[in-house]
Formats: sequence, C-alpha cells, structure tokens
Amino acid sequence: MTVTLTSESNGQVSLISEAARGDNATEALADLLMGPGGVGGRPLLPELIAVVVRRGIDVMWIAQPPIHVEAGDKEGEWKIGVPEDGDDVTVFSAPQARDLLARLQAEYGAR
Repeated sequence: MTVTLTSESNGQVSLISEAARGDNATEALADLLMGPGGVGGRPLLPELIAVVVRRGIDVMWIAQPPIHVEAGDKEGEWKIGVPEDGDDVTVFSAPQARDLLARLQAEYGAR
C-alpha cells in the first residue's frame, strides 16, 4: 500500500492512502504513478512531499497511517518518520518519485 504526502497551502500535511501492486517498493510506486488512476502523462503534484510504501495491506495504516511529518530546517525540506524499520516500509522523496516517473514515461510513454 502507499501513502502520498502533500503540503497544503495552510501549512498542514495531507495523507492519501491507496492500494498498489508490486513485488517491491519501487514496483508499487510505479503502479501508483502509471497504473489506473495514476498520473501517467501528467506531472506529479508540485506540493508532493513524499510517497511512503508499506508491504502488505494493513487496515489501520489505510485508516490512519502512523507517519510523522514536520518541516525541515531548510525551505522545502521535510522530516518524515515511520514507526517500522526494515524492508516493510520505504520512503520515496518527491525528487525520487519524479525521477521514477520520468524514467517510466521515457520507457513506456505518457498515457
């Protein structure tokens, strides 16, 4: 599953939980980006902070992801904390997500 973190104009952070398919975190992010309902040929949201990918489906994560987000020391920098370690949770920064989208669009074309 994935949780997309975006910055709202009022300084708040919005979290959107969605299911995604993939054998690993990168494939799940690719499914989120290019799969049905994904951004495809559109640019990613400019207010994107990060995408958190968690292995498996957890109803509690879907309802209320235990992710802590706070502004960093520099403009546009964010500190993201998740309670689980290891291979179960992967955090992709906005630049990493945009880079993967660009590579997918170059390989497969924009939908």
